[in-house]
Order: sequence, then C-alpha cells, then structure tokens
Amino acid sequence: MTGTGAESGAGPAMDPVPGTGPADPSAHHPLGQSPPGYGSPPYPPPAAEQPSAPPPMVAPFGSQPPAGWSPPPGPRNRTLVVAAVIVGVVLLVGCLGLTGGVLLLRSATNTASGPVREAPLPVATDPSPAATAAPDVSEEPVQQGPQASAYPAEEISDLNRVCDDDVYYPQSPKRAGKAPHPMVLLLDDGSGLRYQDGTYYFSQGLSKKVEQTWAPEEPTKVRMVACLDRVSTGTTIRRCKYDDPKPLTLTLLRAGWRLRVYEVSTGRKLLDKAMTGDDQACPYIVLAGPDKKIYAKVSDRAAVAALRKLVNGSA
Repeated sequence: MTGTGAESGAGPAMDPVPGTGPADPSAHHPLGQSPPGYGSPPYPPPAAEQPSAPPPMVAPFGSQPPAGWSPPPGPRNRTLVVAAVIVGVVLLVGCLGLTGGVLLLRSATNTASGPVREAPLPVATDPSPAATAAPDVSEEPVQQGPQASAYPAEEISDLNRVCDDDVYYPQSPKRAGKAPHPMVLLLDDGSGLRYQDGTYYFSQGLSKKVEQTWAPEEPTKVRMVACLDRVSTGTTIRRCKYDDPKPLTLTLLRAGWRLRVYEVSTGRKLLDKAMTGDDQACPYIVLAGPDKKIYAKVSDRAAVAALRKLVNGSA
C-alpha cells in the first residue's frame, strides 16, 4: 500500500534543493502539489527547471544590506568586486586630478600674488633720421666751448682761469672801441704756477699809461689775456754759474712755447702761435729747481712784437 510521506511516517531524509531554504510545511501551495522536500523524489529536478541565482541587490550608497543577505557565489561576485575596485580607482584618480589642479592653481595664484617684476618693455626703434638724431634725455648734454664765470674777476690771478679752465668773464669789457686795448701776459714756465709778467713791455715806455695798457693791475680794466706756456724742451745751450747765495751751476736748455690770446668777456680766441725761446742768455735772476735746469724764454721784444697789433690795432 502506498501513500504520502505524511501517512507512511518518517521516511528517508531529503536534502533541500541547492539555492533554497528549508521547506515550510505551512506555506500555501497549489492544489495537488506538495512543498519541495516533502515527498519529492530523492533526485534534483531537471536542469531546465533549476532556479537561477538571485539577481544582485542594489542598495543606496552607504546603506547597510538587509539581515541575512549575502553576495551570490560564483563569478558574478568576483565581477562586482573587480568593478567596484575599478570605480574606486577612477574616483581616486579623479580626486587626485582635481586636487592637483587646485594645488597648481593655488601655486600659480601665490606666485602671482607675490612681488611682480615686470619685464622691460621693448624699445621701439624708428629708422627715421629724426629719431636717430634725437638726444638721449637720460644724459645731460655736455657744454662745448668756454663757460661763463658766475662772478667777476677781482684779482689778476682770477684771469688764470681764462688760460687754464676755459672760463670767460661776461662782466669784463669787450675788445671794442678805440685802441689801445689793455692786456695782461700770464706766464707758465712748466712749473704749473702761472704768474703775471710785469716787465716785458719796458721797451714801450715806463709811463703809467703804458703800464695800464700792457700790464694793468686792475682786472676790471683788462680786455685781453695772453697765455704763454712752455710746451717742449731741447738740447743744452750753455751752463750758467751763480754765486749768490751759494755757488751753483745750472744748465740752460732750448725750449718751445705757445702763445694764446683770449678776449676776457667772451672767451673768444684771438691768437694761437708757436714761439721759440729765443732768449739764450743766462738770466740775471732765476728760480732754480732740484733738477738744476733752466729753459730759454721768449724774449721781451718777441712777445711785444707778437702782441702789439692786438693791443694797438683796431677792434
């Protein structure tokens, strides 16, 4: 006599079908069908009727899965893990790229916010002649020619500047009008000290008028300055012996001189002449240097002859 498992009592235990839970006898089943595991034959259903694995569960990011849920076994689980790893790497790379972009921007901002050194602007070049000839405003122009003195000549020694410093005195009288035109002769024999020769004109007379013409003592009356400078030396002429204040022998040498004449009020050059030291006699009074050498001077007659036309001639 045959019957169901419930009628025949305890029958052989049946393993549940893989992928399903234990059979629930109280569950409702269609009429005429027994719950799985209850009186079912001891072999699994055909392969076509095996239930497929449950689909993966999708839950909001950060939420906890429901109790009792576990990821389905097999390749699908590994695929999800690999996909999750790939997504995480992409997100990490994206975050790093974003962070790097922010750091790069901040670095650029910090650099820009520091002291700014502007590059020099290129200088525009103008090939036109007018632009080439334009002076550089950053450089002060150098004055050419003689310069006016800021004060009048108060002493004869002030007129040395006309010879040595290329200075003129606008306050002084011009070489104009009726002759004679007063002049002073300022001598530099090579010592670097210039002095007035106050005796060279004696051949012209000894009157006060002659003196005020050839060797005036008042600088405001001087119209011309004659500068006589020794510029070269030559061979020995003779030896000159002196007894006072003690015996001393000096060597007299030939010399070359330069004579220049300037108008005091304008600095205009009126004469520039090379002259020879033609006075080859031993001088009566001499200033001896440590080298014990003296030089032939321009004779008084040669000096007056070179200057007479300027002193007595018309303006």
